[in-house]
Amino acid sequence: MTLKIRPAHSADQHRLTAILHRSKASWGYPEEKMENFRCAFRLTAKDIERGVFLVAERDGQPVGFAGGFARGETFCLDYLFIAPEATTQGIGRLLLTRIEDQARIQGVKRLKLESDHFAAPFYVRQGFEQTGTRPSPMSPTGAIPVFERRLSGPAFPLKSIKLKMSTEADWGFEQSNESAISAHWQDVTRKNPHLWNGRTLKVTDLNFQDGHLNGTCQESSFAAFLAWRDWGFPSLATYNLFGSAVLRCSDGALVFGVMADHTANPGKIYPPGGSLEPSDINPDTGEIEVLGSIFRELEEETGMTSADVTHTDTTAIFFGPMISVAAILEVNETAETVRENILQHSFATEEKELKDAVILRSQADLTQPGLQPWAKAIAKAILPIGQPQNA
Repeated sequence: MTLKIRPAHSADQHRLTAILHRSKASWGYPEEKMENFRCAFRLTAKDIERGVFLVAERDGQPVGFAGGFARGETFCLDYLFIAPEATTQGIGRLLLTRIEDQARIQGVKRLKLESDHFAAPFYVRQGFEQTGTRPSPMSPTGAIPVFERRLSGPAFPLKSIKLKMSTEADWGFEQSNESAISAHWQDVTRKNPHLWNGRTLKVTDLNFQDGHLNGTCQESSFAAFLAWRDWGFPSLATYNLFGSAVLRCSDGALVFGVMADHTANPGKIYPPGGSLEPSDINPDTGEIEVLGSIFRELEEETGMTSADVTHTDTTAIFFGPMISVAAILEVNETAETVRENILQHSFATEEKELKDAVILRSQADLTQPGLQPWAKAIAKAILPIGQPQNA
């Protein structure tokens, strides 16, 4: 039974309201109180349209949802409800994590929520701190707790990285969803026959402390990765760690690529880079050469090699299940020249992975629709605040 996380739609309002009511009743509230609750609390299409809502579903049926609204620097989590038959399966923690990912994209600095009396221990376990109470006729104590949790920034200096292959050969997600992954791959390749089902590496055990990143990787098919991504990253035990070649030119500007329409990320904007592959494994040490992967992708996408750049710094960008190991590479040429050379290279290759390249000179340039959130975080950590300039 494949679990998926997806954005809520206005048509979900009645099914999500039913989960809201059944979930609340599962705590054992008297019917009189529940009748009042059902009359007072209903999810509307307008709520879904103006807020950020995610749905967890199994085989097309919603089993839980989370949602709320950004208010200034705070994301107010007004809803997190799981159908009674789907509790104790980790879905609540998964939805909470994925809604936090969405809150980070909106640039908020904290999460805030008013918890059901009986759900309070769950939020304490997730690192929330109680900041007060609010009167509630539903609560057996007459009040419900108010919780907050600060969100740390996504960018951290990276001192070292050590990844090794796991002793478990197969990725559990791929094993458990084999038939659904196959059907999904058939669907996406019917729409885009240019996709290739190669092999990738995914991090399934991760530790990051004091700038040192350690973990283990498992091999998977690209089809399995694509399903995991398209299904809303329905696992908290897996991370997509990849390298990014951040080109900083002699005039201080950054040059990011715009992915071609026949790729798996059409129109999306981010630094040259890509997934870890089995070829990135050092045969002598068994470790994954992340920096080697970055330079491999740099050459494939731009034609530049390690001899053309100077590696000055490395930053880890954490965005939910995605981790970019961003190598800052200084280029002794202007951004206009770098962009022109990149496009000349890309158009001359058989793959033609990039259809364009954009120049980013200041944080005012970070409003382009295709710019990926994690890539925006990289640029924001490097570029000055200023007015946009024409490249």
